[in-house]
Amino acid sequence: MTNQLLKALCLPGVTCAVFTAIPAHAAIFTATYTDTVFYADVDNVIVGDTAVITYQLDNGGTSLFNQTWNATDIVSVTFNFGNGAHVTTFDPNGVGGDGLSTTTGSFVTNASGQLTAVPSNWSDDSNLNVVSTNSTQTPFSWFVNGGNGVYYTDPNYYYKVRLTNVSGNIVAANWTIQPAQTQTTPEPGTVLGLLAVGSLGLLARKRQ
Repeated sequence: MTNQLLKALCLPGVTCAVFTAIPAHAAIFTATYTDTVFYADVDNVIVGDTAVITYQLDNGGTSLFNQTWNATDIVSVTFNFGNGAHVTTFDPNGVGGDGLSTTTGSFVTNASGQLTAVPSNWSDDSNLNVVSTNSTQTPFSWFVNGGNGVYYTDPNYYYKVRLTNVSGNIVAANWTIQPAQTQTTPEPGTVLGLLAVGSLGLLARKRQ
């Protein structure tokens, strides 16, 4: 339930200041890198396709300014080839995952919210936690380290996707970061308490 919806529950004669006092919770941010496919032998991906790598990140903060996001702050990692032709999302820190295999570097922003650093090697080639995929092949590993293929679907590293400017995926200027969504939902107990206040206000009005 959002603050806006809670405010709509306010009744005449009942103060709504309590609703505006509900604190905002942590925001999820998306860091995105876009390139083109240089080589591919995975299903539904061809040379020249657009390739988009997207991290969803949550470090507990709500601002873009002077922030650092580490590998443990990853909510999800998505590889999107051909504008949806082949899309796989991983959650290395969720149930079924065991974090990344390599965690060198971080996403860092300055006081203006601009990226000043990005990871030099975030990759996973062990116990991948696949959240979703439209691939007919089994995603096996991925690498964002300025080299290698970036995405593989077999344990022998044969079926893969390579990018045209792969060295650019560890350059801050080639990434964008922005808010994805802000969670402002109060705890259930808070909601019940606020609804109780509204009910009391309604009863008070009826008695007048």
